[in-house]
Amino acid sequence: MANPTHTLTVPCALHISGISIDFSNSEKNVESAEARIGESFRSIERDAGKTMRQTFSPPIKLSVGDTFSLHLRYRRRFRKIGHEDIHFDLDNIPRTSDARQEYHKSHDNIEIVVVFSGNTTIEHAEQPDSTSDTTQELQPTTNEIIQICPRFRILVIGKTGVGKSSLINRAFGVHEAIASTHKPGEANIDHEFISPQNDRFVLHDSKGFEPGGEGNVNIVRGFIERRRNMPALKDQLHAVWLCFEIPRAGGRLLETGTEDFLTLKRGGKLGNIPVVVVFTKYDRFINRVNRTLDESSLVGLSPNAVKELIKNKADAELKEICIGPLEKFAGSDVPHATVSTKEDHTETLARLIQITEERVCKHVATEASVMTSIAQRVDPGLKIKASIEVGKRRYWKALASCAAFQDRTTWDCLRVLHTDIVAVWNFHDPHGYLYSHDFRKLVVNMVDKLDVGPTTNPDRTMTVGLSTVGAIAGIVSVLAGPAVPIVVPIVASAVIAKWVYDVYQLSGVVLQRFIAYIVDLTLVLQILYLVSDSRELSRRVIKLAVASYHASPTSGEVHNRIQGYDRKLTLLQRADRDTLDKIIELMELYRIDAKEISAVRAQIPSVDSVPDEPW
Repeated sequence: MANPTHTLTVPCALHISGISIDFSNSEKNVESAEARIGESFRSIERDAGKTMRQTFSPPIKLSVGDTFSLHLRYRRRFRKIGHEDIHFDLDNIPRTSDARQEYHKSHDNIEIVVVFSGNTTIEHAEQPDSTSDTTQELQPTTNEIIQICPRFRILVIGKTGVGKSSLINRAFGVHEAIASTHKPGEANIDHEFISPQNDRFVLHDSKGFEPGGEGNVNIVRGFIERRRNMPALKDQLHAVWLCFEIPRAGGRLLETGTEDFLTLKRGGKLGNIPVVVVFTKYDRFINRVNRTLDESSLVGLSPNAVKELIKNKADAELKEICIGPLEKFAGSDVPHATVSTKEDHTETLARLIQITEERVCKHVATEASVMTSIAQRVDPGLKIKASIEVGKRRYWKALASCAAFQDRTTWDCLRVLHTDIVAVWNFHDPHGYLYSHDFRKLVVNMVDKLDVGPTTNPDRTMTVGLSTVGAIAGIVSVLAGPAVPIVVPIVASAVIAKWVYDVYQLSGVVLQRFIAYIVDLTLVLQILYLVSDSRELSRRVIKLAVASYHASPTSGEVHNRIQGYDRKLTLLQRADRDTLDKIIELMELYRIDAKEISAVRAQIPSVDSVPDEPW
């Protein structure tokens, strides 16, 4: 007999998604502000005029017993600098399950607005009566990783004009230049740049090595040594990008200071810190190579053959003017990547991130390499790789035998899986839509289609690649018409699938549902990556991704493959291993290759996210 159930009322958690400060009417000129939540400190960035603003993605959860205050550093007219802490009484803040609410506080004519996103857990859910202790929430694996390494820490070195700002903005999906243009002597290598649009990386900026610039070599060396000696992984430097613009034929790539730096690296004086040389503005270089071609050599060649000819000539020149001189001083231990920040060269940025992640994993720590994948926003394949790494640490590797799932509802078990996957994709989601009850309900009801049974031959293999991605792009184009509301068929009924309230119990059907939830959610987020293009998420854009996946051939193919999964559960160890292998197989099979991203995005029209629309 099934366990009896009762309704458990859980107080709504508070999740801070943004803070704004307006001191235009105050005598205090605020120079810096910091949100202090529990033991964590978050800087508030300066906005236009006498305002400061910061968004948090994902929202910051205020746990029971946490304190919340703002620490201000200010200057009064003709007075010295002062400091002040403004405390918030959490008992006075209404707790509601609404998607968004604002809490206003005034202090010395300083107007403060704290934006709270909706509760990301069920407030009223059927729970099993059990003698087991299930009062504690299942803890996401990403929480542990973020505690050890909350941000990917990178040092970018390069002269003014080399394209550092564009590189950082594209690689990490932010829209404002973080690495400001410095005049000689202005760059402060110890300053931490943290973007409000993506707080999973921290940037240190250094000017390039000018001729005779031995001083900057020493500054960089000292900085690397200081960071290397710090005990906590979160404070250590995880990677260095050394940036050069590809020179013209006959131009010199390496100045004396750069040669000295690379010699230090080759001699082991910089430790194991990964250094990747980045050759920038590849698109301009390709155009130069194209202009030097003899037109008579192109007669009779197809467009693809011409592209291949240009690429071969470009590779030969790069070997001569860039790679050869680099290897002379750096040896084989310093990898290189040639990049362009133009949309049609996204795969070059993806390759840079892949090289960096591989080196961080090998020479720094697994947690830092996972955070590299979380922070970047150019390669969905790395997101999937990181999701697998996170899943293999705890929950995915023991879906059939996980003791933590015992006596819990399926909804609670899926919640922790959901949180880990969404955290890895690291969208700009200040309102926490991807963590909301409504979005989780969409995914559950999509998984519920499994119970309908296969509609096509499960042995049929659909072509994966541009044909599949192109089909999805076509669906997105139709659904994303101007002013057309996005309708998701799977939410025609407002009732969530009943099985989510069942207490976890091992069976073939349960394993199928868990596999489907993980894979469906991942592939929906992959489409969301394509259509959102690192912009702030709206419900409309999320619904578009769900509807596109639901209507695509991919969703039916995925479910057919899951229903054909061998469900012999005589040995839990085998069931765990086989289930994990099946998840990895499906995610790898349907992931979009970085080389396809530019071609796919070219087929997708711009998607309007405003005005937003309800779920």
